[in-house]
Amino acid sequence: MGKKKAKFSDVWVNQTALGKQFGLSAVAIGKKLKELGLRGENGKPTDRALSEEYCKSTPLKDGTPFFMWHKKKVSELMQDSGQEKLNSQEVKVRELADAWVRINKQFQDAVSGIEEEICFEEAKEIEKEVKRRNLTDRVNEILRDRKFEGTFIA
Repeated sequence: MGKKKAKFSDVWVNQTALGKQFGLSAVAIGKKLKELGLRGENGKPTDRALSEEYCKSTPLKDGTPFFMWHKKKVSELMQDSGQEKLNSQEVKVRELADAWVRINKQFQDAVSGIEEEICFEEAKEIEKEVKRRNLTDRVNEILRDRKFEGTFIA
């Protein structure tokens, strides 16, 4: 039996996905990539980033330039430079907190009872997952740190 070939999406990620591993936004990752010499001041990948396969050109359908980053190689380089990687549970905590903030905003912006009901159902699902994973305190802590103005998970 040969080794299973990795899926493209398991190897190559956008800056948002790359940032999630470190608790950083796409913009903050962009700055880190510049610090590491992988992005130039113009925001485009450097020759080194391309030649050493830290990134890959994946233009959008309309031809707009877009680049995906090698998740493992860039992560290792960032860790070597002292950036601490989050463990998988902490990544999940942040994803759940982000989902809670998003659904609360959608609820506030809802214009119909149906939209509110959809938000309510999704909020119940998020809350159920938070409780199932025993992450209530940690998710609420993240929400407080972000100065979230809404209902916390009970």
